[in-house]
Amino acid sequence: MRSSEKRDEMARPNGFLVGDWQVAPPLNLLVRGERGEEQVRLEPRVMDVLVHLAERADEVVSKEELIEHVWQGRYTTDDVLSVAVYSLRKALGDDARRPRYVETVSRRGYRLIAPVQPAAGASTPIPAEAPGQPEVRRPRGSSWPAVAAAVVLALALAAAGALWMLPVGRHRRHVPPAEAHEAYLKGRYFLDQRSIRGWRQALEQFERAVALDPRDPAAQAGLADTYSAMSDFGVASPAELRPRALQAARRALDLDPRSAEGQEALGRVQFLFDWDFAAAGRSLARAVALDPDYMPAQQATAWLESARGRHAAAAAAARRALQLDPVNTARYTELAWVLALGGRDGEALGEIERALQLNPRSSETYLMKGWTCEVAGQADAAFAAYREGLRLLGVPDEALQRMAAEYRATGLAGCYRGWLNRRGGGTLMSETRRAQLYVRMGELDHAIESLEHAYRKRESALAWVNVDPSFQLLRSDARFQQLAARVSRRD
Repeated sequence: MRSSEKRDEMARPNGFLVGDWQVAPPLNLLVRGERGEEQVRLEPRVMDVLVHLAERADEVVSKEELIEHVWQGRYTTDDVLSVAVYSLRKALGDDARRPRYVETVSRRGYRLIAPVQPAAGASTPIPAEAPGQPEVRRPRGSSWPAVAAAVVLALALAAAGALWMLPVGRHRRHVPPAEAHEAYLKGRYFLDQRSIRGWRQALEQFERAVALDPRDPAAQAGLADTYSAMSDFGVASPAELRPRALQAARRALDLDPRSAEGQEALGRVQFLFDWDFAAAGRSLARAVALDPDYMPAQQATAWLESARGRHAAAAAAARRALQLDPVNTARYTELAWVLALGGRDGEALGEIERALQLNPRSSETYLMKGWTCEVAGQADAAFAAYREGLRLLGVPDEALQRMAAEYRATGLAGCYRGWLNRRGGGTLMSETRRAQLYVRMGELDHAIESLEHAYRKRESALAWVNVDPSFQLLRSDARFQQLAARVSRRD
């Protein structure tokens, strides 16, 4: 069948079959079951992704081709495509690690591996309706007023291009307009860049999403998560950012108390700003229960459980976050981090190598490799990774040469002394980071002093003080024990 004929075939109301799903592109609808009892609505661009993959079934389709075909020159990012593929997998009931429908081909693109065939003669009925208007079946025991209300809701969601599972009776999630949702997705993308520029762009996009749709809890949660990240990395003080993060998280929950995004944002605030591990655990457990596939909830759970010393639970949550977002190097480095905190250095280094296969120019990954090698007692490998990470960050060759001379003369301690001397007033040198360097240099009194400063500032990184191997030499010090107990007193 020629490609033009294939497109015409797929454009018919009955569409085509993918695996055990019947696909109706004009209706943005997936249908399954002998009588069509299981129906899933797709956002139009998600359907466009599916149709294009089906046209090229069993072939690898590059990200660039998908973005060009589906978004047709409009500004977008790889992350927006990743979210569309994630939504498609969720609708199909697929698993990124063990795919039956959509396979990720590392550094190349995606491939539809399920069998594709025309729907001619298919027994599954497609509802005869105007495009975008879902059929709503009456659940047993429902009153007709409730069904009528559900019909109105479903029509509104279809008009907004929602991904919606039918029949009705589930939690009615807010569905933002397409433009607001696109701004939200861009905000999530920039949030993961972990740079001052990225956080500023994330704030701009989340603020735009809120302006376009003030009733979207996810956009409010995005704002809260950005403020939390900026505090965690020392861009601004926790005293300045905590009220903003908490206000946005509470606003998300005011809009929808059953918002997984809002529960996650609140849990992140309770953990990173308040060190209230028990409250954070409750909020994050609610978020995961509401939506097990919401990646930030799994990510935040991994962080909390690692700070609690529950390393197996932390690794499980980090692996789930990676499963949900398998093309993002940040998920690999986060998994490596919680593995290393749990003493599983070899596994951590394996995840770091997987991250470098995805992006060999990631400075963050090399810095994480340096820390992991150092924890594992591999000083030379740690230095080489640190140097490469700093080179990728743009540190001049002259400075790197001085660092190499310091390493040859006095080992890693000399490098740390140089970093403190050169970057002592740097914005991103947190007091917790200073304390880590002082311990590695053997200056334990200075380390305690920095930790006390970090406690007064309520630095987010101090949440891990009880499990960070960097502080091993301080654990017998009464001053350290008192401080560590104050941090974890609410668990």
